[in-house]
Amino acid sequence: MTTPESAPDQPAQPTPPQSGASQPAGWGEPPRYGQYAPGYDPAASPAPAQPQYGTPQGGQPAQYGQSQYGQHSPYAGQVPGYHPPADKPGIVPLRPLSLGELYDGAFGAVRHNPGVTLGLTAVIVVAAVVVGTLISIPLTTIFTDLFGSLFAEVGTDPAFEELGFTQDVLGVTYGSAIGTGMLLTLATPLAMGVMAISVSDSVIGRKISVSDAWSRTVKRAWFLIGFSLLSMLVVLVAYALATGIVVGLFLIDPTLGVIGIFLALAALLVGVVWAFTRVILIPPALAVEGGGFWETCRRAWKLTRGTFWRVLGIYLLTSLILGIIGQVVAVPVSLLLSLSMVMQSGAGLAVSYGITYVITGGMSVLFLGGVIALLYIDTRMRREGLDVQLQAAAAAAADK
Repeated sequence: MTTPESAPDQPAQPTPPQSGASQPAGWGEPPRYGQYAPGYDPAASPAPAQPQYGTPQGGQPAQYGQSQYGQHSPYAGQVPGYHPPADKPGIVPLRPLSLGELYDGAFGAVRHNPGVTLGLTAVIVVAAVVVGTLISIPLTTIFTDLFGSLFAEVGTDPAFEELGFTQDVLGVTYGSAIGTGMLLTLATPLAMGVMAISVSDSVIGRKISVSDAWSRTVKRAWFLIGFSLLSMLVVLVAYALATGIVVGLFLIDPTLGVIGIFLALAALLVGVVWAFTRVILIPPALAVEGGGFWETCRRAWKLTRGTFWRVLGIYLLTSLILGIIGQVVAVPVSLLLSLSMVMQSGAGLAVSYGITYVITGGMSVLFLGGVIALLYIDTRMRREGLDVQLQAAAAAAADK
Protein backbone atom coordinates (compact mmCIF):
# COMPACT_ATOMS: atom_id res chain seq x y z
CA MET A 1 0.00 0.00 0.00
CA THR A 2 1.44 3.33 -1.04
CA THR A 3 1.57 5.96 1.66
CA PRO A 4 1.47 9.69 1.04
CA GLU A 5 5.13 9.85 2.09
CA SER A 6 6.22 7.26 -0.52
CA ALA A 7 4.11 8.61 -3.36
CA PRO A 8 6.20 10.25 -6.06
CA ASP A 9 5.87 13.97 -6.53
CA GLN A 10 3.61 14.53 -9.49
CA PRO A 11 2.19 17.83 -10.68
CA ALA A 12 -1.53 18.32 -10.18
CA GLN A 13 -3.27 17.61 -13.47
CA PRO A 14 -6.09 19.89 -14.56
CA THR A 15 -9.49 18.22 -14.40
CA PRO A 16 -10.97 17.89 -17.89
CA PRO A 17 -14.44 19.40 -18.35
CA GLN A 18 -17.33 16.98 -18.24
CA SER A 19 -19.18 16.40 -21.49
CA GLY A 20 -22.47 18.24 -21.63
CA ALA A 21 -21.72 20.42 -18.61
CA SER A 22 -22.77 24.04 -18.88
CA GLN A 23 -19.93 26.50 -19.35
CA PRO A 24 -19.17 28.87 -16.49
CA ALA A 25 -19.77 32.58 -16.78
CA GLY A 26 -17.02 34.30 -18.71
CA TRP A 27 -16.14 31.16 -20.67
CA GLY A 28 -13.33 31.84 -23.12
CA GLU A 29 -11.50 34.33 -20.90
CA PRO A 30 -7.96 33.57 -19.64
CA PRO A 31 -7.34 33.41 -15.88
CA ARG A 32 -6.94 36.94 -14.60
CA TYR A 33 -3.62 38.17 -13.27
CA GLY A 34 -3.08 36.94 -9.71
CA GLN A 35 -5.61 34.09 -10.01
CA TYR A 36 -4.90 30.39 -10.46
CA ALA A 37 -6.29 28.43 -13.33
CA PRO A 38 -9.49 26.43 -12.60
CA GLY A 39 -8.71 23.11 -10.93
CA TYR A 40 -5.19 24.10 -9.82
CA ASP A 41 -4.40 24.21 -6.09
CA PRO A 42 -0.78 25.15 -5.24
CA ALA A 43 -1.13 23.62 -1.76
CA ALA A 44 -2.04 20.18 -3.12
CA SER A 45 1.51 19.32 -4.23
CA PRO A 46 4.97 20.92 -4.28
CA ALA A 47 6.23 22.69 -7.37
CA PRO A 48 7.22 20.09 -9.99
CA ALA A 49 10.70 20.01 -11.40
CA GLN A 50 9.66 19.71 -15.04
CA PRO A 51 8.25 22.63 -17.08
CA GLN A 52 4.77 23.81 -16.14
CA TYR A 53 1.68 23.00 -18.15
CA GLY A 54 1.43 25.44 -21.01
CA THR A 55 5.18 26.19 -21.18
CA PRO A 56 6.31 26.57 -24.79
CA GLN A 57 8.57 23.91 -26.31
CA GLY A 58 12.24 24.35 -25.53
CA GLY A 59 11.72 24.79 -21.79
CA GLN A 60 11.67 28.58 -21.91
CA PRO A 61 8.83 30.18 -19.95
CA ALA A 62 6.49 32.57 -21.67
CA GLN A 63 7.63 36.16 -21.34
CA TYR A 64 5.58 38.60 -19.28
CA GLY A 65 3.20 40.54 -21.47
CA GLN A 66 2.68 37.73 -24.00
CA SER A 67 -0.90 36.53 -23.88
CA GLN A 68 -1.52 32.97 -25.10
CA TYR A 69 -5.29 33.46 -25.29
CA GLY A 70 -6.20 34.05 -28.91
CA GLN A 71 -2.50 33.79 -29.91
CA HIS A 72 -1.83 32.57 -33.44
CA SER A 73 -1.40 28.82 -33.30
CA PRO A 74 1.60 27.12 -34.96
CA TYR A 75 -0.91 24.70 -36.54
CA ALA A 76 -2.64 27.49 -38.46
CA GLY A 77 -2.04 26.91 -42.17
CA GLN A 78 -0.98 23.27 -41.58
CA VAL A 79 -4.34 21.85 -40.59
CA PRO A 80 -6.97 22.45 -43.32
CA GLY A 81 -9.84 24.63 -42.15
CA TYR A 82 -8.19 25.58 -38.85
CA HIS A 83 -8.46 29.18 -37.66
CA PRO A 84 -7.28 30.70 -34.36
CA PRO A 85 -10.04 31.93 -32.05
CA ALA A 86 -11.42 35.26 -33.27
CA ASP A 87 -11.21 37.93 -30.58
CA LYS A 88 -13.05 40.76 -32.35
CA PRO A 89 -14.12 39.76 -35.84
CA GLY A 90 -16.99 42.26 -35.84
CA ILE A 91 -18.30 45.21 -33.87
CA VAL A 92 -17.61 43.86 -30.35
CA PRO A 93 -15.14 41.44 -28.73
CA LEU A 94 -16.46 37.90 -28.42
CA ARG A 95 -16.50 37.82 -24.63
CA PRO A 96 -18.70 39.33 -21.90
CA LEU A 97 -19.03 43.03 -22.70
CA SER A 98 -18.61 46.14 -20.61
CA LEU A 99 -21.03 49.06 -20.70
CA GLY A 100 -18.73 51.08 -22.94
CA GLU A 101 -18.40 48.17 -25.36
CA LEU A 102 -22.18 47.84 -25.52
CA TYR A 103 -22.56 51.50 -26.49
CA ASP A 104 -19.61 51.40 -28.88
CA GLY A 105 -21.08 48.29 -30.50
CA ALA A 106 -24.46 49.96 -30.95
CA PHE A 107 -22.81 52.81 -32.88
CA GLY A 108 -20.56 50.32 -34.67
CA ALA A 109 -23.59 48.36 -35.88
CA VAL A 110 -24.89 51.49 -37.64
CA ARG A 111 -21.49 52.19 -39.23
CA HIS A 112 -20.98 48.56 -40.24
CA ASN A 113 -24.27 48.16 -42.09
CA PRO A 114 -25.96 51.55 -42.64
CA GLY A 115 -28.10 50.20 -45.45
CA VAL A 116 -30.04 48.01 -43.00
CA THR A 117 -29.73 49.93 -39.74
CA LEU A 118 -30.37 53.36 -41.21
CA GLY A 119 -32.13 52.57 -44.45
CA LEU A 120 -34.51 49.69 -43.78
CA THR A 121 -35.43 50.69 -40.23
CA ALA A 122 -36.04 54.28 -41.33
CA VAL A 123 -38.33 53.07 -44.13
CA ILE A 124 -40.35 50.99 -41.64
CA VAL A 125 -40.69 53.83 -39.11
CA VAL A 126 -41.46 56.53 -41.70
CA ALA A 127 -44.01 54.33 -43.49
CA ALA A 128 -45.78 53.64 -40.19
CA VAL A 129 -45.81 57.35 -39.29
CA VAL A 130 -47.11 58.39 -42.73
CA VAL A 131 -49.95 55.87 -42.65
CA GLY A 132 -50.67 56.68 -39.01
CA THR A 133 -50.74 60.41 -39.76
CA LEU A 134 -53.24 59.89 -42.60
CA ILE A 135 -55.43 57.95 -40.16
CA SER A 136 -55.00 60.51 -37.38
CA ILE A 137 -56.11 63.52 -39.49
CA PRO A 138 -59.82 62.52 -39.56
CA LEU A 139 -59.53 61.30 -35.96
CA THR A 140 -58.13 64.70 -34.99
CA THR A 141 -61.17 66.42 -36.48
CA ILE A 142 -63.52 64.07 -34.62
CA PHE A 143 -61.82 64.58 -31.26
CA THR A 144 -61.49 68.35 -31.79
CA ASP A 145 -65.25 68.66 -32.38
CA LEU A 146 -65.91 66.37 -29.40
CA PHE A 147 -63.82 68.47 -27.02
CA GLY A 148 -65.29 71.67 -28.48
CA SER A 149 -68.80 70.48 -27.66
CA LEU A 150 -67.70 69.38 -24.19
CA PHE A 151 -66.07 72.73 -23.42
CA ALA A 152 -69.16 74.56 -24.67
CA GLU A 153 -71.35 72.63 -22.24
CA VAL A 154 -69.23 72.64 -19.09
CA GLY A 155 -67.21 75.78 -19.76
CA THR A 156 -63.44 76.16 -19.48
CA ASP A 157 -61.09 78.00 -17.20
CA PRO A 158 -58.95 80.61 -19.05
CA ALA A 159 -55.94 79.22 -17.20
CA PHE A 160 -56.37 75.94 -19.09
CA GLU A 161 -56.07 77.74 -22.42
CA GLU A 162 -52.94 79.54 -21.24
CA LEU A 163 -51.39 76.16 -20.45
CA GLY A 164 -52.27 74.90 -23.93
CA PHE A 165 -55.26 72.72 -23.04
CA THR A 166 -57.36 73.83 -26.00
CA GLN A 167 -59.73 71.72 -28.02
CA ASP A 168 -57.30 71.70 -30.97
CA VAL A 169 -54.35 70.48 -28.91
CA LEU A 170 -56.42 67.84 -27.10
CA GLY A 171 -57.97 66.72 -30.38
CA VAL A 172 -54.65 66.21 -32.16
CA THR A 173 -53.14 64.58 -29.07
CA TYR A 174 -55.82 61.91 -28.89
CA GLY A 175 -56.04 61.54 -32.67
CA SER A 176 -52.28 61.09 -33.08
CA ALA A 177 -52.06 58.76 -30.08
CA ILE A 178 -54.65 56.44 -31.61
CA GLY A 179 -53.67 56.75 -35.29
CA THR A 180 -49.89 57.14 -35.35
CA GLY A 181 -49.40 55.40 -32.01
CA MET A 182 -51.26 52.31 -33.18
CA LEU A 183 -49.19 52.00 -36.37
CA LEU A 184 -45.94 52.53 -34.48
CA THR A 185 -46.97 49.81 -32.03
CA LEU A 186 -47.08 47.42 -34.97
CA ALA A 187 -44.02 48.76 -36.82
CA THR A 188 -41.55 49.26 -33.95
CA PRO A 189 -41.20 45.51 -33.20
CA LEU A 190 -40.39 44.93 -36.89
CA ALA A 191 -37.74 47.67 -36.86
CA MET A 192 -36.31 46.29 -33.62
CA GLY A 193 -36.21 42.84 -35.23
CA VAL A 194 -34.29 44.24 -38.21
CA MET A 195 -31.77 45.80 -35.82
CA ALA A 196 -31.38 42.54 -33.85
CA ILE A 197 -30.77 40.52 -37.03
CA SER A 198 -28.27 43.06 -38.38
CA VAL A 199 -26.43 43.29 -35.04
CA SER A 200 -26.24 39.50 -34.68
CA ASP A 201 -24.48 39.29 -38.07
CA SER A 202 -22.27 42.33 -37.46
CA VAL A 203 -20.98 40.71 -34.26
CA ILE A 204 -19.26 37.99 -36.31
CA GLY A 205 -18.12 40.42 -39.00
CA ARG A 206 -20.76 39.51 -41.58
CA LYS A 207 -22.68 42.21 -43.45
CA ILE A 208 -26.26 41.22 -44.21
CA SER A 209 -28.04 42.62 -47.26
CA VAL A 210 -31.23 44.66 -47.05
CA SER A 211 -33.28 41.99 -48.84
CA ASP A 212 -31.95 39.22 -46.62
CA ALA A 213 -32.62 41.25 -43.46
CA TRP A 214 -36.17 41.96 -44.58
CA SER A 215 -36.92 38.33 -45.54
CA ARG A 216 -35.63 37.06 -42.19
CA THR A 217 -37.65 39.69 -40.33
CA VAL A 218 -40.84 38.89 -42.21
CA LYS A 219 -40.53 35.23 -41.18
CA ARG A 220 -40.66 36.27 -37.53
CA ALA A 221 -42.95 39.29 -37.98
CA TRP A 222 -46.05 37.78 -36.39
CA PHE A 223 -44.03 36.64 -33.38
CA LEU A 224 -42.67 40.17 -32.88
CA ILE A 225 -46.01 41.91 -33.41
CA GLY A 226 -47.84 39.30 -31.34
CA PHE A 227 -45.48 39.78 -28.42
CA SER A 228 -45.98 43.57 -28.57
CA LEU A 229 -49.77 43.24 -28.60
CA LEU A 230 -49.69 40.63 -25.86
CA SER A 231 -47.59 42.92 -23.68
CA MET A 232 -50.06 45.77 -24.18
CA LEU A 233 -52.96 43.45 -23.29
CA VAL A 234 -51.26 42.35 -20.07
CA VAL A 235 -50.65 45.97 -19.05
CA LEU A 236 -54.25 46.95 -19.79
CA VAL A 237 -55.58 44.00 -17.78
CA ALA A 238 -53.30 44.90 -14.86
CA TYR A 239 -54.49 48.53 -14.88
CA ALA A 240 -58.11 47.40 -15.14
CA LEU A 241 -57.74 45.08 -12.15
CA ALA A 242 -56.03 47.80 -10.11
CA THR A 243 -58.77 50.29 -11.00
CA GLY A 244 -61.48 47.81 -10.05
CA ILE A 245 -59.87 47.12 -6.68
CA VAL A 246 -59.53 50.85 -5.92
CA VAL A 247 -63.16 51.53 -6.88
CA GLY A 248 -64.29 48.66 -4.68
CA LEU A 249 -62.33 50.06 -1.74
CA PHE A 250 -63.91 53.48 -2.28
CA LEU A 251 -67.37 51.90 -2.16
CA ILE A 252 -66.49 50.28 1.15
CA ASP A 253 -64.74 53.25 2.75
CA PRO A 254 -63.32 56.43 1.16
CA THR A 255 -60.30 56.26 3.46
CA LEU A 256 -59.55 52.74 2.25
CA GLY A 257 -59.94 54.01 -1.31
CA VAL A 258 -57.30 56.70 -0.84
CA ILE A 259 -54.90 54.19 0.71
CA GLY A 260 -55.71 51.77 -2.09
CA ILE A 261 -54.72 54.34 -4.73
CA PHE A 262 -51.20 54.67 -3.33
CA LEU A 263 -50.83 50.93 -2.85
CA ALA A 264 -52.13 50.19 -6.34
CA LEU A 265 -49.80 52.74 -7.94
CA ALA A 266 -46.81 51.33 -6.04
CA ALA A 267 -47.74 47.75 -6.96
CA LEU A 268 -48.23 48.66 -10.62
CA LEU A 269 -44.89 50.49 -10.75
CA VAL A 270 -42.96 47.61 -9.18
CA GLY A 271 -44.82 45.02 -11.25
CA VAL A 272 -44.33 46.82 -14.56
CA VAL A 273 -40.60 47.41 -13.92
CA TRP A 274 -40.06 43.79 -12.85
CA ALA A 275 -42.02 42.27 -15.74
CA PHE A 276 -40.53 44.64 -18.34
CA THR A 277 -36.98 43.77 -17.25
CA ARG A 278 -37.71 40.04 -17.39
CA VAL A 279 -39.11 40.23 -20.94
CA ILE A 280 -36.78 42.86 -22.42
CA LEU A 281 -34.62 40.20 -24.13
CA ILE A 282 -37.57 38.40 -25.71
CA PRO A 283 -37.87 40.60 -28.88
CA PRO A 284 -34.25 40.08 -30.04
CA ALA A 285 -34.56 36.38 -29.18
CA LEU A 286 -37.72 36.09 -31.26
CA ALA A 287 -35.98 37.80 -34.19
CA VAL A 288 -32.70 35.88 -34.07
CA GLU A 289 -33.61 32.42 -32.83
CA GLY A 290 -35.60 29.98 -34.91
CA GLY A 291 -37.67 28.32 -32.18
CA GLY A 292 -41.37 28.53 -31.47
CA PHE A 293 -43.01 31.51 -29.82
CA TRP A 294 -43.56 30.20 -26.29
CA GLU A 295 -40.35 28.20 -26.28
CA THR A 296 -38.32 31.30 -27.19
CA CYS A 297 -40.19 33.42 -24.63
CA ARG A 298 -39.39 30.94 -21.85
CA ARG A 299 -35.71 30.82 -22.83
CA ALA A 300 -35.36 34.62 -22.97
CA TRP A 301 -37.24 34.95 -19.67
CA LYS A 302 -34.72 32.67 -17.97
CA LEU A 303 -31.78 34.63 -19.37
CA THR A 304 -32.41 37.53 -17.00
CA ARG A 305 -32.08 35.35 -13.89
CA GLY A 306 -29.11 36.63 -11.95
CA THR A 307 -28.64 39.62 -14.26
CA PHE A 308 -31.84 41.52 -13.42
CA TRP A 309 -30.26 44.63 -11.93
CA ARG A 310 -27.58 44.85 -14.60
CA VAL A 311 -30.13 44.64 -17.41
CA LEU A 312 -32.43 47.15 -15.70
CA GLY A 313 -29.59 49.58 -14.96
CA ILE A 314 -28.28 49.53 -18.54
CA TYR A 315 -31.78 50.07 -19.94
CA LEU A 316 -32.54 52.98 -17.58
CA LEU A 317 -29.19 54.65 -18.28
CA THR A 318 -29.67 54.27 -22.04
CA SER A 319 -33.19 55.67 -21.83
CA LEU A 320 -31.90 58.63 -19.80
CA ILE A 321 -29.24 59.37 -22.43
CA LEU A 322 -31.81 59.16 -25.22
CA GLY A 323 -34.13 61.42 -23.24
CA ILE A 324 -31.47 64.11 -22.91
CA ILE A 325 -30.57 63.89 -26.60
CA GLY A 326 -34.26 63.94 -27.48
CA GLN A 327 -34.75 67.17 -25.58
CA VAL A 328 -31.93 68.79 -27.53
CA VAL A 329 -33.27 67.56 -30.87
CA ALA A 330 -36.84 68.57 -29.94
CA VAL A 331 -36.05 72.32 -30.04
CA PRO A 332 -36.55 72.75 -33.81
CA VAL A 333 -39.54 70.40 -33.66
CA SER A 334 -41.08 72.62 -30.97
CA LEU A 335 -40.67 75.62 -33.26
CA LEU A 336 -42.46 73.69 -35.99
CA LEU A 337 -45.26 72.80 -33.58
CA SER A 338 -45.60 76.45 -32.58
CA LEU A 339 -45.91 77.43 -36.24
CA SER A 340 -48.59 74.83 -36.85
CA MET A 341 -50.52 76.03 -33.80
CA VAL A 342 -50.47 79.57 -35.18
CA MET A 343 -51.93 78.16 -38.38
CA GLN A 344 -54.74 76.61 -36.26
CA SER A 345 -54.78 73.65 -38.61
CA GLY A 346 -55.60 70.18 -37.37
CA ALA A 347 -53.72 68.67 -40.31
CA GLY A 348 -50.66 70.82 -39.53
CA LEU A 349 -50.68 69.68 -35.92
CA ALA A 350 -50.99 66.04 -36.98
CA VAL A 351 -48.06 66.37 -39.39
CA SER A 352 -45.94 68.07 -36.71
CA TYR A 353 -46.67 65.29 -34.26
CA GLY A 354 -45.79 62.80 -37.00
CA ILE A 355 -42.38 64.41 -37.48
CA THR A 356 -41.81 64.19 -33.73
CA TYR A 357 -42.69 60.50 -33.79
CA VAL A 358 -40.22 59.91 -36.63
CA ILE A 359 -37.37 61.55 -34.69
CA THR A 360 -38.06 59.92 -31.33
CA GLY A 361 -38.99 56.56 -32.83
CA GLY A 362 -35.95 56.50 -35.10
CA MET A 363 -33.58 57.27 -32.23
CA SER A 364 -35.19 54.59 -30.08
CA VAL A 365 -34.93 51.95 -32.80
CA LEU A 366 -31.35 52.75 -33.80
CA PHE A 367 -29.56 53.19 -30.49
CA LEU A 368 -31.82 51.51 -27.94
CA GLY A 369 -32.56 48.64 -30.31
CA GLY A 370 -28.85 48.09 -30.91
CA VAL A 371 -28.06 48.17 -27.18
CA ILE A 372 -30.82 45.67 -26.36
CA ALA A 373 -29.67 43.34 -29.15
CA LEU A 374 -26.09 43.45 -27.87
CA LEU A 375 -27.32 43.02 -24.29
CA TYR A 376 -29.09 39.85 -25.39
CA ILE A 377 -25.89 38.52 -26.99
CA ASP A 378 -23.81 39.58 -23.97
CA THR A 379 -26.16 37.82 -21.54
CA ARG A 380 -26.00 34.62 -23.58
CA MET A 381 -22.19 34.80 -23.63
CA ARG A 382 -22.18 35.13 -19.85
CA ARG A 383 -24.71 32.37 -19.16
CA GLU A 384 -24.41 29.96 -22.08
CA GLY A 385 -20.90 30.38 -23.48
CA LEU A 386 -22.27 31.79 -26.73
CA ASP A 387 -18.89 33.38 -27.48
CA VAL A 388 -17.49 29.94 -28.36
CA GLN A 389 -20.23 29.42 -30.94
CA LEU A 390 -19.76 32.95 -32.26
CA GLN A 391 -16.03 32.35 -32.73
CA ALA A 392 -16.82 29.27 -34.81
CA ALA A 393 -19.41 31.21 -36.82
CA ALA A 394 -16.91 34.04 -37.38
CA ALA A 395 -14.30 31.57 -38.62
CA ALA A 396 -16.87 30.01 -40.98
CA ALA A 397 -17.87 33.46 -42.24
CA ALA A 398 -14.21 34.31 -42.89
CA ASP A 399 -13.86 31.25 -45.13
CA LYS A 400 -16.59 32.50 -47.48
